[in-house]
Parts: sequence; C-alpha cells; structure tokens
Amino acid sequence: MRRFVAIAFISVWASAGFFAQARVVGLVCVGVYSETSDGTVSSRVGASAWAPIKVGDKLAANAEIKINVDRDWVEFTTTDNPNSVYELDGPETTGTDIIKKVADILKIKPRVVSFPKPSAGKPDPKFADKLVVTQYLGRQVYVNPDLDEKDIKYGDVLDRKGKVRIIAINNTLTLMNASGQATTVVGPLRFDVAQVLDNKQLYKFLNVLK
Repeated sequence: MRRFVAIAFISVWASAGFFAQARVVGLVCVGVYSETSDGTVSSRVGASAWAPIKVGDKLAANAEIKINVDRDWVEFTTTDNPNSVYELDGPETTGTDIIKKVADILKIKPRVVSFPKPSAGKPDPKFADKLVVTQYLGRQVYVNPDLDEKDIKYGDVLDRKGKVRIIAINNTLTLMNASGQATTVVGPLRFDVAQVLDNKQLYKFLNVLK
C-alpha cells in the first residue's frame, strides 16, 4: 500500500512538473519609449549581442532585457495572454543597467486590461464611443475630458471627448474600436479621439483592419 501511494505521489509530482514546464512562455513587446542617444531598451539570449527591442517583438522564455535610461520604459504581455501587461521602467540614474530575465518580468504584478469583444457582428457596448490602445511606439499623451494629462500605455481606454498628442516623428499609436477594428496613427500629430471614431482623415492616417 505504501509503495502504491509513493508511486502515485511521484506520478502526480511528475505531471505537475510537466504542466509547469508547458506553461513557460515568452513575452511580446506591446509598447516602448526609448528615443534618446543615451541608450536603448534591448534584449538578448545567452551570450548573443544586445539588440534593440521593437514593438511587436517576441522574446523567448530564456531572454534577458536591458534598460539603462531613466526616462525610458517598456511594456510586455505574455505570448499566451494579451490581457495582463508587465511594465519595466528605467533606472533612477541614466547609465545604470537594469537587466532582467523573462522570469523576473513575470514576477512583476501585471496590470489587467480588457479589449472589445464584438458579438455576431455587433460592437461591444462596453466600449461604445471609446478606443483602446493595443500598441504604441514612443511617447504619446492623452488629455481626458477633464483636461488631465497622462502618458498613454497599453490597454488604456480613450474617451470620445478626449484628445491625443503624438510627440515625435514616426511614433505610432494603434487603437481598437468597439467593433474590434484597429487603426494606426503616425506622428507627430494632435487629434481628437472623436476624429478617429468618426473615421475622419488625419495627417499620415492609416486604417488597418484586423
């Protein structure tokens, strides 16, 4: 009987170990601000050279991430869950390297976000007259209807009455409406959220339906 229990315990332990290994996932970069000559947000695997991280890049589960400029930041989701976002900020002093493994990033408490889920061709009513940020490159500023300003981050919900300022040339902001359609806006540019919701043409305005 004892032998049977021991074998059963080992089998359960082995199964749990296999399940844990199966859940090892990588990261996807969904937003990054790194625009100075002081350094870049970069990644590598093993002893390979550091390479700048770009929006949309997928990082392997054994990758490392480096950030060394105080005002930079980068945001990730895991490859299997776009609703939990992990943010890594730069050091207090520029030039000090912060190096994290993917496992370290996953220990950060994620911010939970949600996106429109249209049903039977109908827009998601929870996101009526709103846009949700699905990707961004560079610094973007959102001004809400109360005139409060904040840096735009992944998963932010922008109200129709709000305004957006894309600061630098070739910075991009991808927004999703209640129907699940995505639109990418390229800066530098100032625009009202309502202009995008109403599909009005903007400077360097690209419609990308997904």
